[in-house]
Amino acid sequence: MAEEKRVNLKAKKFEQYTSANKMDFFVKNEVHDEADTVVFQSNIQVEGQTIPMGIITDSTIYTIIRVQVGSKLVKESNKNKFLEYLNTLNRSYKVFKYVAADDGSVFLDACLPSTNDSFDPEIVRVVLDVVVDHLNSEYKNIMKEAWN
Repeated sequence: MAEEKRVNLKAKKFEQYTSANKMDFFVKNEVHDEADTVVFQSNIQVEGQTIPMGIITDSTIYTIIRVQVGSKLVKESNKNKFLEYLNTLNRSYKVFKYVAADDGSVFLDACLPSTNDSFDPEIVRVVLDVVVDHLNSEYKNIMKEAWN
């Protein structure tokens, strides 16, 4: 028996939501992969900096809001102290987590589970607003820790 291919209906719902709400600051990028991934790319302004972000939808139950907080922030000279600082932030917030990549880049990820039917673009928008508010209050502290 052939396995049924799941499709990504969340992208269409999110695109309709952004259009209806005049949110014209997203660029849609269809990845054309096995998971039918569609990324809605944009930027957010924090402390005078333009930070790239994306909303990643696919055929899984997960939608990811990913913000690239900075490149090469984790270095050998600050690794232990900075990662402990990020872990402290992670213990303080439920809806998102900080992740350090192998190249030292730091991302803030929010994972929103839903089926195609239960996907709610308004929840994505609310969580994105929470992320932006958080970064507006914490970004300078994160950068201070990174450069100490």
